[in-house]
Amino acid sequence: MEKTVEENNISSKRLTYCLGMGLLFLAGQVLLCLGQEILLDQLLCLVTLDISFFLIFMLALMKHRLLGELPQKQSASYQKVFLSVLPAWAVLLAGSFCPHFFTPVLLIGILLFPAMDDVLALGLGLYMVLLLGITQSLSLYEIVCYSLLVICGILLTPYLQGREKTSFFGIHLLYFVLGFLLPIVFYYLSHHTLGIRQVLWGLGDGIAYAFVVLALVPWLLQKNQTELEGSYRLFLEDTYPLVMDIRRFSMAEYNHGRRVSRLAGVCAGEIGADAPCAMMAGFYYRLGKMEGEPEIDNALRLANNHCFPTDVMAVMEEYGGILRLPQTPESAIVHMVDALVTKIELLDQDTMSSTWNQDMVIYQTLNELSQKGIYDESGLSINQFLKIREKLVREDSLL
Repeated sequence: MEKTVEENNISSKRLTYCLGMGLLFLAGQVLLCLGQEILLDQLLCLVTLDISFFLIFMLALMKHRLLGELPQKQSASYQKVFLSVLPAWAVLLAGSFCPHFFTPVLLIGILLFPAMDDVLALGLGLYMVLLLGITQSLSLYEIVCYSLLVICGILLTPYLQGREKTSFFGIHLLYFVLGFLLPIVFYYLSHHTLGIRQVLWGLGDGIAYAFVVLALVPWLLQKNQTELEGSYRLFLEDTYPLVMDIRRFSMAEYNHGRRVSRLAGVCAGEIGADAPCAMMAGFYYRLGKMEGEPEIDNALRLANNHCFPTDVMAVMEEYGGILRLPQTPESAIVHMVDALVTKIELLDQDTMSSTWNQDMVIYQTLNELSQKGIYDESGLSINQFLKIREKLVREDSLL
């Protein structure tokens, strides 16, 4: 199923960060040229290269985001990309003051890994190295050295998320060895000599890289998790503008969304699925009713304008199994909870006051949905389905 047109539109918030990154590229280029013997026409040529690369980079970034290929894809945002690119440029600018061969470009991969996949990070890192080489008149050996450092650093980033002590120690050692040996090797290839000063610089770089991996990476991982959890909570707060819009539109829809959100989170936690995603998707599952037909398209348009996480938008696109059957356990959970709550809301209070009646409604509703094959493509196992059903039966109240 192809993405809807609305999902490809860029929101004003994303546009702001796109413009910010464009200005960052231009500012970084100008700062690299300061103090160098670069004429105005040469600067204009470099700015043209910047603009061309930036446009291609943004097109690739948009495509990768829509395909869900960015790290932390459920919280992927252009703000995160901007905040990763900013320190990467700072490293490059600081490198213009470092001795030749000892610019800390290995840090670029570490700084970009929370927000980009390997392809984007590699393209951006190599482009930054080439800019540094042109503006600083670096030798071929130095450009090759920095390029290898960037490539190795980015190839190692998937292992930075490992929790095992042995592998984490090995990554420390690799970063130290790369930071120490590669600059020294290429310095020797270039000058055919090596002094104590270069060895000390290499040791300093290696130790610095190992320290950054030790101190910065755990902080980045924790920060990513905190931001992820916080972003879902923000979208569900009563003071969030879209939540307020739903309340003004219909208190019945607001209360329905709260019920589905709570129960979807409970069910997702029962089987180890993504509870924050299920809760947010559950609340906004019927968002399209506020705009009218076509409900799904309008819901996705609103979600895109508010920069919803991509996994939540995927669940919303699978609303009711109309355009596409649920493709994930979270989507299946939201679908069955929404159907169940909708059915219970239609029944009178006397009917649902009996625990036996409520249990019968749960069994009948969920079994009928399962028999229709609605969840066959969701990856939800029979055992997980039974756990969800029994969890709902044990709930004191579904309203």
